Amino acid sequence: MKTVEYTHSKAGADHGKRFVLTRMDAFAADKWARHILQAAIRGGARVGADLAEAGLAGLASLGIEIFGFMEEAELDRALDRLMQCVTLRPDPAHPDTTRAVIASDFEEPETLGSVRAEAFRLHVGFLLAAAHQLFPVVAALLGESGQEAPSPPGV
Repeated sequence: MKTVEYTHSKAGADHGKRFVLTRMDAFAADKWARHILQAAIRGGARVGADLAEAGLAGLASLGIEIFGFMEEAELDRALDRLMQCVTLRPDPAHPDTTRAVIASDFEEPETLGSVRAEAFRLHVGFLLAAAHQLFPVVAALLGESGQEAPSPPGV
């Protein structure tokens, strides 16, 4: 699996902490992405074909649409799953040693946000893939049953 190392560089109590982020396997990441999109749409987000067409740059502008409309419990599950991909390198003298992160590893609130953002970047391609999969499949299924396919949300 692809991994990246993130060292928190901003001043404060977490300065210099090193985190290792490992991308989910393709099946888990695909499931995670599909669940995020479905939860966002259920919450009223207007994402759809525009997301599938937006690419990576457009996804950043739709971030509020994706996460801002999700129910709290679904958002918590999505972020918790993302954080399962994060470990900490606690001792610079032993760079091969990592462990799961715990709440006390984050003394500054902005550190948690930065680590989540890096983990999200590692998985963003799966959101785009899920958008490409979900919306054409729904349209095709409705078309086969003789019903007129509705426009995806956001179109």
